[in-house]
Amino acid sequence: MFGIIANAIYNKTIPGCGFTRFAIEFFLHHLICILPNVPVIEGKVRKHNEKHPDDKILGVYKGIDVEDIKTYLRSDVQYKKILTTPEGFLYKVLLAFDDLTVMRSLFFLLFDESERIVTDVSYRGDIAAPIDEFFKFNNKALVSATTLPFTDERFKDFEHYVIEPDYDYSQPLTLITTNNVAASVRNHLNNLDSEHVCIFINSTNGIKAIAENIGLEAESKAFCAEESVASLAIKKYKHASSRFNTKDMVRYNFFTSRYFSAVDIELDYKPDIVLVTDVIFADHSILDPHTEVIQIAGRFRNGINSITHITNFDSKLQAKSESEALSFLHGRFEAYEDFVQAHAIAINPGSKFEFEIAIKNSKANAFYTDGKLNQFMIDNYLYEERVKGYYQNAEQLKAAYAEVSKHFVITHKPENYNIGDSDLRMLSSRQTLKEKYKVVAELLDKNTSRNDHFVFGKEDFVNKIAAKYPKITQAFHIIGLTGLEATGYIMSAIEDAVKEAKERKEIERLAPYVYAFTSEFGTFEETYLLTQFTLLYSNNGIVRKPHAADIMKYYVVYRSSRHGIKVYKTQLKRFSHIDAFQSSGS
Repeated sequence: MFGIIANAIYNKTIPGCGFTRFAIEFFLHHLICILPNVPVIEGKVRKHNEKHPDDKILGVYKGIDVEDIKTYLRSDVQYKKILTTPEGFLYKVLLAFDDLTVMRSLFFLLFDESERIVTDVSYRGDIAAPIDEFFKFNNKALVSATTLPFTDERFKDFEHYVIEPDYDYSQPLTLITTNNVAASVRNHLNNLDSEHVCIFINSTNGIKAIAENIGLEAESKAFCAEESVASLAIKKYKHASSRFNTKDMVRYNFFTSRYFSAVDIELDYKPDIVLVTDVIFADHSILDPHTEVIQIAGRFRNGINSITHITNFDSKLQAKSESEALSFLHGRFEAYEDFVQAHAIAINPGSKFEFEIAIKNSKANAFYTDGKLNQFMIDNYLYEERVKGYYQNAEQLKAAYAEVSKHFVITHKPENYNIGDSDLRMLSSRQTLKEKYKVVAELLDKNTSRNDHFVFGKEDFVNKIAAKYPKITQAFHIIGLTGLEATGYIMSAIEDAVKEAKERKEIERLAPYVYAFTSEFGTFEETYLLTQFTLLYSNNGIVRKPHAADIMKYYVVYRSSRHGIKVYKTQLKRFSHIDAFQSSGS
């Protein structure tokens, strides 16, 4: 139909090929285009209306209400073009039409970035809500550079079209696989030495950690949703905005998933792109090479200088195959529907109440909309299980990238650090104090050089451990891992062991002086020993009170008296390996 065939799904292969622009600017038909989020709409509306002031399009977002839409529909613009989010379509656009039947026949409905229906539906239910209305339009289509399969039977008769360039569109991508994401990001940014960096990470904690740990907070800014701006402000990161403009970009720019697809970023330079996945601390930061990575790489209309994906892995991450996932879901739905049926026939109010609680608290409940299975939730579950599997180990992620080799030529760089994210997760998990002390001691041991284990460089993490767990850190340096293990990681026992070790160390330090003014198998008057120990402690900064009996720390000793004078008779040295200083005294 005038350039866009109805009842079709278009895979445009690469972002930015001009499909949506064609629909907005040249498509000779009334159009409603559903886009994933507001920044996309704002950008496309601003760009088009500046270029075509007499043929304006309407963006539906905050500040645009039903009356504004009605006014636009009454305007003399020949082909009405309305750009809206799924939520705006449901709660504003539909309400602006007095006759929905006329709307469905006059307007072409285009669902752009259609894979987001699958990827986002688990946390943004309304993104799939327009689909029932979508099928009521005479003319409709879906489009994306990264389409995903739909199990909804209503799509079975849709035609599939692939728009593929006749040139090599692949680009180099460096895949850094690491056991410590923060260390690898720091190392990469330091080596990059770039004036323009765009960091894509779907985690506000990750944004704060990177900015703080690498010391680039003053040179950074985060572009994210309003709730994320608030979340970052609570974390004392104030350089965040829910409104994006290239003029606001600084040296280091963070983007959350709000900007992963559809947004056109037009710059007069080519930035370096860094994608960050931390499956240990933020599993929602997982990136799919088949969708999000392709979309992110396509945001920059004038090209990029480099693109790097930095990620860790979790071998304990559970991921089901498609058949396993479907079987699992079938079992859940079967049990859930048994609850629903039992609730329907229950007579006793108590039974009915319990069944109602079971239904509401069931995770399967999210898969049902108005009592009917939501196929997009099933698609989402299959999708998430598939992508989780990529992050069990590096080989599986590399295999996923191999499947999109037309898009990316991969250079793999493995990095391994003394302290890994899995170690840090153990420290941050809910544990008893004894368990945490044990983890701290083992991490310190990992970061300590010895004969069979050489550490190439200290990591900032060690300083943080010392600040957070000073007693355990001090104890480790005094009694070592073996000494800590012997205490059972009980703090009172640790303190006793440290005290004993400190005393022993002090005694061994002073032993050469003591052996200089005494000898084995000698007899020494109490007053003599007291005078010598007083002088020894004074000269060596020992603040405790001296006693003649301190000689017992250095020798096996017998107390006696001679002519009414108290004496100490020394036997063998307690430290036979320590020699006396050649000159007496201290």
